[in-house]
Amino acid sequence: MGNHLTFLLQLVGLPADATLEVRLPVEAASLAPHDLLERIFPLEEEALIAIQESFNLDRNPDLPEIYESFWTVVEQSRSGLCRIIVSDLPGGEVAVEDTPDASLGVDGTGGDEVASLLLTPIYDALEYAAEQGFDAGEPNLLEWLQTCAAVYFLDKHEVLLPHSGSPGDNSGHNQVVDRIVSLGLVGFSEEGAGGEITAEGRSFIGRLLAETETYIDRYDIFKDVLWDDEVGQPLFGTGHGDDLRVETFIDEAVDPVRAVFLLRLYDGTLDDYVGDWQSLVVSCDFYNRILEPVVNRSITPPHMLDHILDQGFSLVEDARQLQAERESNTRIARQLEDLPEDFPH
Repeated sequence: MGNHLTFLLQLVGLPADATLEVRLPVEAASLAPHDLLERIFPLEEEALIAIQESFNLDRNPDLPEIYESFWTVVEQSRSGLCRIIVSDLPGGEVAVEDTPDASLGVDGTGGDEVASLLLTPIYDALEYAAEQGFDAGEPNLLEWLQTCAAVYFLDKHEVLLPHSGSPGDNSGHNQVVDRIVSLGLVGFSEEGAGGEITAEGRSFIGRLLAETETYIDRYDIFKDVLWDDEVGQPLFGTGHGDDLRVETFIDEAVDPVRAVFLLRLYDGTLDDYVGDWQSLVVSCDFYNRILEPVVNRSITPPHMLDHILDQGFSLVEDARQLQAERESNTRIARQLEDLPEDFPH
């Protein structure tokens, strides 16, 4: 019998060569996937430091970054933000959270064995929203998402809408069209072709845009935050930081589902889906993709997040005051220009 068992771990979303090679005692063959991940990505600081000190950086200088990517997904799983599917097992796929006692089923009796495992994180933003009580402040979250998406496609891309009450599957996009018509957001000409945004629809869009711009003005600074361990301070706008806006929304009691969806509308994320809008507008999978930033995100320690928010909001306020001073100076300059030439200066 060999003395060691080697696990080759890959993570969906990383390049094929971004692999973690983990060498454990042969007894690890009997571990459940959950226990294996806890052993490779421990919560205890001493155990974590020991693993990091074992990195062979000569062989792979990118190992710390690769390990960090795996660590983030495992932390998301611990926090209920995703589920992890472990595949390439002899028994097929295993959901780590659903079957914590399942065995890896790896044969560790034939010498120094090598087992390849693929980790696939599954993000379900709508399920997470229901668990956390995030409903965008609307009576029915899914209907609100469908309404906003349908109005967006009609307004920006001028898609053709079926006339309200036209033949078709009433459980599909026709039902969404009926809803936005009944809300007075869309109307049809006498010919019944296409559909047009009504005055109420324009007002609806305007309110959403104004709300989105408030999110941008107040929270955009937190979309790129890098923590500097040496000075114990956050750095903003480096191009290498984490997007902490969702964590900030939650801390500020802003519904993250509503904020993220409106920001995605604003930045044109939905434009890539216009060709299939009729089927997608009623698809939960579609909204889970759009809302993935709600769950696929970093997890910042509370004390660190508090410090980051204090620093960030202070910078936002400084910028606001500077802008107000500039506008005031501009108004004064224009008033001086309008004075008569013989006015004593």
